[in-house]
Amino acid sequence: MNLVDAIRMASQQRFRSQAEEPAAVPEPAVAPAPVDETEVMQTVRFEVRLTNQQLHDLLQWLARNMHPVMTLREAARYLRLHAAELETLAESGAIPAFKVDNKWRFLKAALDEWMLAQRAAEYEVKEEPHVA
Repeated sequence: MNLVDAIRMASQQRFRSQAEEPAAVPEPAVAPAPVDETEVMQTVRFEVRLTNQQLHDLLQWLARNMHPVMTLREAARYLRLHAAELETLAESGAIPAFKVDNKWRFLKAALDEWMLAQRAAEYEVKEEPHVA
């Protein structure tokens, strides 16, 4: 059973148990004191059992994908672009990139900032006031 199936089954069991509960007791006349929602915390725990090989593969994947400098292929995958399209953007200077040994490299933080700037510029264009 995978994680999604486990969550689905738990929510179905919760729904069934709520349906089987007796009718709610009427509320008392005095309202309870308001609770500050910022103080309410919930803890969610789940257990994942992995073989040694699965754990090794997971840690390798994390180490590869958490590196701050990405290759052209990694950055293209991250941005969901074709590598050729990303290379064109880098060559034109439209996207932050630099070359090491004649190969394009991309800082993940710079790409994140670039995406936020693109989003902000897009929002500003949509929100421009109409001049009469």
